[in-house]
Amino acid sequence: MVSVSRKALDEGLCRLGLSGKSVAVHSSLRSFGHVEGGARTVIRALQDVCSSVLMPGFQCAAKILPPSGQRYRQNGCDYAVHFDFINPPRPFDVETAQLHPKMGIVCQTFSKMPGVLRSDHPWHSWLGIGEDAAAWLADHPWETTNRPIETLAAFGGFVLLLGVDLSSCTAVHVAEERAGRRPFIRWAMDARGVIREVATSGCAKGFNALDPHCRHLFRFERIGGCLAKAAPIGQLVDCLAPCIRAQPELTRCSPDCLRCHDAILCGPLPA
Repeated sequence: MVSVSRKALDEGLCRLGLSGKSVAVHSSLRSFGHVEGGARTVIRALQDVCSSVLMPGFQCAAKILPPSGQRYRQNGCDYAVHFDFINPPRPFDVETAQLHPKMGIVCQTFSKMPGVLRSDHPWHSWLGIGEDAAAWLADHPWETTNRPIETLAAFGGFVLLLGVDLSSCTAVHVAEERAGRRPFIRWAMDARGVIREVATSGCAKGFNALDPHCRHLFRFERIGGCLAKAAPIGQLVDCLAPCIRAQPELTRCSPDCLRCHDAILCGPLPA
């Protein structure tokens, strides 16, 4: 099995042109082979090289069933199935909320490290550390999906995919919204006990079909067994938004995916 050191990680990230850059990271620790020191070594290398590091800290905690009069059509869900019918509603607290089990070990480890901040969003919370992380995570209204990534893009940030593909790339959801797709709506209770709407993104399983349209934006580097790739987020969004608008069926993962179906129709409509 390939063994990857912190030095190899530092050098690989530098070869990708990320020295001093701010990055949004999606990762698979397993893709590297054996990393000396595990997930913490990957995180420390990112901190060595990059000025600010963001990672998804998604909880998917907005599962309160809305009143019947507020149930949007074309909302990527079945109101009889996709909500919590067992547990009573309770206020969302980002400080105690657990990350969704599908968040990988690097994100899980990152979330528990000293100094790492979290944005206050019941579905799409982001984690961050570094020079600008506090400012970028401070403003994350529940009525938006991935505001920190949009802010990072505006400041010239990069997306870094470590052993994962476009189906893990949240920036593509930003491109979907830019193309005219409205976010799906879910519901959560805030600290005052008020049930509020929460904007959420849709299915990403079909995003790899977009790869031929944006591959030219990425730089590639092999780090151990991991194929690492990085691209400027703003350029990626600008490239993919018109592509999604012109060829909406490209992102459909399967004929029977409800979220893909409703996203292609541009998302929720009033009840």
